[in-house]
Amino acid sequence: MLECLIDIDHVNFVRIGSRTPVVYPMRFFDRDLLDYLKQFNRRKALYIPTHFNHVNEITDIAREAVLRIKEAGITVNNQAVFLKGVNNSVTAIEALMNGLTKIGINPYYLYQCMPVSRVRHHFQVPLKAGIDIVDQAKERLDGYAKRFKFIMGHDVGKIEICGRIQDKLILKQIHARPEEPQEASRMMVMQLNDHAGWLDDMQQITSI
Repeated sequence: MLECLIDIDHVNFVRIGSRTPVVYPMRFFDRDLLDYLKQFNRRKALYIPTHFNHVNEITDIAREAVLRIKEAGITVNNQAVFLKGVNNSVTAIEALMNGLTKIGINPYYLYQCMPVSRVRHHFQVPLKAGIDIVDQAKERLDGYAKRFKFIMGHDVGKIEICGRIQDKLILKQIHARPEEPQEASRMMVMQLNDHAGWLDDMQQITSI
């Protein structure tokens, strides 16, 4: 399946999102698989975004799996989800991002938990508390560990949660829908409250 992508010029790279390094790291002990991925990566850049949510998931065997992927020349990024009761503290975010950079994984995205039925009330952290936790964690991290973006994967596109000024939340849309290209890179100022957990929970004050 991957082979058919190699000769497509407008496909600049291939991204394989996988939680396998976390839940089944032994898969990357397969020399044939690693040799194939290595050869593919020489012809077209290959990225593996993985999904560590807590530093405790960075086990010795997961670390070894990541090392083998990187020895094949493949870039490994991480996309975590911000989850109440799992990693919603300054120390948890700090430990996770430092743990990732320690084994050569690039912290890439920290996703705000989506408002999915039976998930939101258990795991979603209010944005007002969340942005404060993320900002305080970044104050304690060095340049490589703090490069991740805190984002919402909304229907209108990916939206970076940049910060807050009192009860105003500052957002930046970093990806837009194909039918609404003018929305790309727009800044939004939203009226924040203590319970808002998603874009739709807030009223927009202005956009640029």
